[in-house]
Amino acid sequence: MEKYIEIYPGEYFTDKIMKPIRKKQDVILLLLETVKIISDNVGKTADGQSKVILYKDKMSRVFYETKDKFFSISFPFSIEQKGGNFKIYDKVTELEIDSRRLSMLIRIFSSESHMALSLERVVDDILESAEDYEYQNIDEVWYLVFLLWNMEDGYIRYDYDPLYEKGRIHPLNHLDINYSSEATYKIGINRKISIKEFINILDIKADCAFIVG
Repeated sequence: MEKYIEIYPGEYFTDKIMKPIRKKQDVILLLLETVKIISDNVGKTADGQSKVILYKDKMSRVFYETKDKFFSISFPFSIEQKGGNFKIYDKVTELEIDSRRLSMLIRIFSSESHMALSLERVVDDILESAEDYEYQNIDEVWYLVFLLWNMEDGYIRYDYDPLYEKGRIHPLNHLDINYSSEATYKIGINRKISIKEFINILDIKADCAFIVG
């Protein structure tokens, strides 16, 4: 398999890319929807307003590109090409993220119970989803939920932002690291960058970028 896959999604998925990410749940749901479009649409191209790049090498990330914004999250799964199709799976257990598991996980993480203080509500929701999908191996469900909830998401975004530019407080070109209001911060960039440059900044096999004050 080539080390990267490019996908040009339609309007439905582009709308998902454009929505702001505020919490871990948003990252996980976007990741799961990305697995879905890779499984369904690899090899197809179409004119659109966004592009998705899966980069699998020593670095394992998904990149999302729109007109004035790129962002990236980690990709915690392995992927193999078989003919014209792709198998996406957990490398430790070799559990394939097939359509049934994927639909079940999307339902579980779409539930507001994950934002609740009650562990009992979360457990009930997971068990109910497994039952509705006639999924017998609860240990596998727990494993995948735990894997996703505890993954290092590695969120970073590049913005070209003339609307909210405010000198060195909010530079025209900048990187946003992290997504929660308590942990996010910006690093200014002195020019507009391309998606290729953005990928190279994050590629641990490429030369390092330097911060120059």
